[in-house]
Amino acid sequence: MREISYEDARSLASAVFIDVRAPVEYLADHIPGSSSMPVFDDEERSLVGTLYRTHGEEAAILKGAEIAGSKLAGMVETLSRLRDRDIVIGCFRGGMRSTTLASLLGTLGLPVYKLRGGYREYRRYVRERIASLAIEPPLFVLHGLTGTGKTGIIRKIENAIDLEAMAGHRSSVFGALGLSPNSQKMFESLLVERVDALRGMPYVIVEGESRKIGDVHLPARLLERIQQSPGILVRASMERRVQNLLDEYPGDADTGSVRNIIRSLENRIGPRTSSALGELFERGDLEEFARLLLEKYYDPLYAYSLDRMSFIAEVDNENIDDAVRHVLDIVRRGEFF
Repeated sequence: MREISYEDARSLASAVFIDVRAPVEYLADHIPGSSSMPVFDDEERSLVGTLYRTHGEEAAILKGAEIAGSKLAGMVETLSRLRDRDIVIGCFRGGMRSTTLASLLGTLGLPVYKLRGGYREYRRYVRERIASLAIEPPLFVLHGLTGTGKTGIIRKIENAIDLEAMAGHRSSVFGALGLSPNSQKMFESLLVERVDALRGMPYVIVEGESRKIGDVHLPARLLERIQQSPGILVRASMERRVQNLLDEYPGDADTGSVRNIIRSLENRIGPRTSSALGELFERGDLEEFARLLLEKYYDPLYAYSLDRMSFIAEVDNENIDDAVRHVLDIVRRGEFF
């Protein structure tokens, strides 16, 4: 069995990362692109942990071996199909779970490595990268009022960083509806991977964000770079903005969650507007609901800060394909006002 660090594994010609931690561990954070193949499910992991605390290491190892033994044949069969790849197996610390499987696969002649230090060492690598995060290509930032379609433009541009997708949140008070927000750790893993993928590109485009997207915090170095980079203002008519919101947010959102959010806005928008929003939502008039929300909540919240910014160009987003072409003209040829 061979051990390999995460940094060295990234340079392998055909690496495939296999994460043998429990599903709950994988869900919280994992190497982007890795496959989950748990030796223990969540209940089994809890059981082994309890045995370790109550009966000691030997009892935990014996139970763990019993559980793992019943699964190894199927795991080996699955991984044998990856014989033409460099298989890198990791658990939390690079301990029993990854060692057992990697050793068995090695005896069968498969090209397998054990990830040295497991997920814990990978997480150390990410933390160090986040602390010194640097986007090397020129960065351009899309700004605009809510609903102008900045995120839609970002998702149509190859050299872009979609921070909201990485966070699993739309960066608004209703931003988590219909989504599964990512943890801070998962956000950072995805961000580091994307920054690496964009090295050597002629430019990078990102959406202007504040210090938080939902519960996820942007790294200080990234936020500083966003604040210092040239900005492009995206505009759209009220009708277009309303439609963008209706397209972006789920029509079958949990009604209880929506009601709670409306109530939470009352101190800012006043009881009359809050009541009107509630009535529009209850009768299903989502177009007027979105319009009132923009006029009474989002625009007053963001218009002042936008008025204080300077921009190298403005882009009308009445048609997203036209808007994308205009943005690319700006960043590629310096086509400003």
